[in-house]
Amino acid sequence: MAEAWDLAPDNERMADEVTTFILFCEDAVNEPAYFRTFKKEKKVMVNTVEDQKHAHINLVNSIDYCVSEGLMDWNETHYLLKPDVTKHIWCVYDRDTETNVPAQVLPANNLHFTTAIQAAEQTGLKVAWSNDVFEMWILLHFEPMQPGVWRHREYVYERLTEIFKTLPGQSPEMQVVTGNPNFNYKAKMKHRGNFLRFVEPLLSARLHIAIQNAQNLEAAFGNGTPYHDCNPCTKIHRLVQSIISFHA
Repeated sequence: MAEAWDLAPDNERMADEVTTFILFCEDAVNEPAYFRTFKKEKKVMVNTVEDQKHAHINLVNSIDYCVSEGLMDWNETHYLLKPDVTKHIWCVYDRDTETNVPAQVLPANNLHFTTAIQAAEQTGLKVAWSNDVFEMWILLHFEPMQPGVWRHREYVYERLTEIFKTLPGQSPEMQVVTGNPNFNYKAKMKHRGNFLRFVEPLLSARLHIAIQNAQNLEAAFGNGTPYHDCNPCTKIHRLVQSIISFHA
């Protein structure tokens, strides 16, 4: 039986000059589909390992893959990527806060999120986390979010729903979806087909806006702020910038 991280045959035996990214994605739909759009022939290969859950589960799966592939060793105190590894390995996951009331968030869940990121960084892995949800990155293509104002994913989906209802220049096919009185972004656009057909084509021209908006959110928190307290915040822009830096 193939392991969860087995990569497609056409992704193997790539030329040495091609930069390879391996992304362990919590999601099995939009995240992998989105990141694979950044592949560039003869320049960048983006391999995604889907449905890896979040936080510590994602991290454990990533370490398991790296150890099995000879990319990581135990260095007497913890696992660590070998210094000669050229692959760029990232964990991608959301906070997915259990409640939309900040005061009701369990302290243990805060620790779970923050310590998973700390453990990943100790191994040399990178984490493109979002607090609270990946779709925050999509929203930042269309509008900024106010730094320091705590937001649950419900807010993100509500804003995306309103934006897509009134988005100008929609194709007739898209209008059939967004013009439905019951249209809801989460229900309709988190399907791979609709995401790639209607959402993803709108993002590339707005990428610079999303990066700037994400940087503004990140700058609102000092380096000493626990990761679970960085809300709203996403590090997806760091991963995207890393990938496209190899496009030239």
